[in-house]
Amino acid sequence: MSKVVRLPAFTCAHFLAGRCFYEEHLNPGYDQWLQCSVVLKLHAMYDSFLDQADAFGLGESQARGMWERRFLELCRHDTGCQDYEPGGNEGFPNCVHGMDGLCVLRFPECAGRCRNYSLKHRG
Repeated sequence: MSKVVRLPAFTCAHFLAGRCFYEEHLNPGYDQWLQCSVVLKLHAMYDSFLDQADAFGLGESQARGMWERRFLELCRHDTGCQDYEPGGNEGFPNCVHGMDGLCVLRFPECAGRCRNYSLKHRG
């Protein structure tokens, strides 16, 4: 007797890179755990920098120059993510697992056609 194996649902609208994006499609950005930890850390650093720039009364051009230098320095360092793999097609952090600020590896693997299956529109 042969075993039935579910295959990834390539024709499902929620299938991306072998993962299921159903929850993200329902509530985009709701679950911060799905977001890239490196990008979240960078956002927090930028918010902190803006607070400091405001506290010191820095002008917009002066603050922009300081952040640009700081950002370039940050880009030279290790991202701190164990799953980081260089070679993505986005900007910083340029990780192959990154997609619009999300980490593909944090999404559940697609188990095949399921109750949330929705046919991908061809366009």
